[in-house]
Amino acid sequence: MDSLTLKKGRPKRILLALVAAAAAMLAFSGCSKPDDVAASAKISTQEVKLGNLVVGSYADGRVAMSSVNLSFEISGKLTEVRAVTGQTVQAGELLAVLDEEELNDAVESAKRDLDKARAAYNDAVSSRKYSLSSEKIKLDSLYSKYQAPFDDVELKEALDAANVRLEEKTAELLYATAAYDEAIAAGAAGPELAEAEKQVEAAENAKLSAEASLASAQKAYDSAYAKYLAEKASAKENYDLQKIRYDSIAASSLSITNAEYGVSTAEAKLDAAYANLEKARLYAPISGKVVLVNGKAGDFVSGRTGDSSGTSAASSFITITDTSVMSITASINEGDISDLEAGQSIRANIEAIGLIGLEGKVTGLGAVPKIDNSGIVSYTVTAVLDKPNERIFDGMSAFVTFIKKEKTNVLLISNKAIFIEEGKQYVQVRKADGTIEKRPITAGLSNGSQSEVIEGLEAGETVVTSGIVK
Repeated sequence: MDSLTLKKGRPKRILLALVAAAAAMLAFSGCSKPDDVAASAKISTQEVKLGNLVVGSYADGRVAMSSVNLSFEISGKLTEVRAVTGQTVQAGELLAVLDEEELNDAVESAKRDLDKARAAYNDAVSSRKYSLSSEKIKLDSLYSKYQAPFDDVELKEALDAANVRLEEKTAELLYATAAYDEAIAAGAAGPELAEAEKQVEAAENAKLSAEASLASAQKAYDSAYAKYLAEKASAKENYDLQKIRYDSIAASSLSITNAEYGVSTAEAKLDAAYANLEKARLYAPISGKVVLVNGKAGDFVSGRTGDSSGTSAASSFITITDTSVMSITASINEGDISDLEAGQSIRANIEAIGLIGLEGKVTGLGAVPKIDNSGIVSYTVTAVLDKPNERIFDGMSAFVTFIKKEKTNVLLISNKAIFIEEGKQYVQVRKADGTIEKRPITAGLSNGSQSEVIEGLEAGETVVTSGIVK
């Protein structure tokens, strides 16, 4: 078994060790004959054994494990509790269930509301689409009227015909006038000249009639064109008004927005219903050991809002401790802190359950000092055990040795057995026949309570630790 180092021991242990060591040294200050030994008080002995010698600093500490305190976020009656104190659970494992009947009803109600909201949205979209289509037809019709050209063919043909007839009659008048002038020049008189005059008069009347017809055709054409312009202006005005109406409907999405809001609200309601249903089931967030279960099936539990992991174990429903990492926190004297570093080996004793020499490593050195009422300064050191042990519980007391040096498989004796004479080391060896032999030895590494024997002794021999005056 390893010998745990005591560089600076617990006060009571150190005091007892020093008293015993002083008594031993005084007792062995001289030599005794066998007869003297027989007359002496009862002696104490120790067998020389092979073992491991550890030199280091020590401190009292406490086991610390990471724990999670769990509670339901909603209130309800417990219908199932699967977790049992002492049970090992895995992350994601179902621990307990609340009554889900009302929560399922809330989910179904939210589904129906969402279906209604989506139907209302579809109606709003369809209605807007129909309105836009209808208003677009009106807009296009007014645009066609507004853009339509003046195309009264009949009036245009009548006007053109009147212009042609006037041109013809004008030409006939010029011809008749020219014939009349020629007749005069030729000296015509009587019936011949009268006929020429008659032709001129007839041509003038025909021309006047053609002018009247042209004026009538022009008036009809102008009247129709004026009507066209008036209708065009009216169509333009109506088109502009309809364009404003159409653009307003196209730009306005209030009905769609309201319907979309209704859908999003219903979706949020359904999500919340599903979330509450999920909250009726409590799962393990970490793997570990269940150390507390505060309820049973049929009990009513009150929900806690937010993260319940920060609540105390007493007020939580279930507490799980992560037993995969077992830390030990200890306070070490300011005189020893400089000898420690991360990664340094430790040995830990948890005496309450009889675990001795548990191996581990230093993981952290606190830089913040703690000063007690007497002015003693210490620092917090954290270590982690290499191999977790299921017998260890969170908060157990531990005695920790921070190893500086270690020798294995060496001869070990108590420092009480060693005494000094004239600068040399001696021990009293009790032989098989009961006689006592004073023997010089060479001791090596010591941890304050035990020393390594380099030469002078062998395993199995017995040395006296007290009871003899040397």
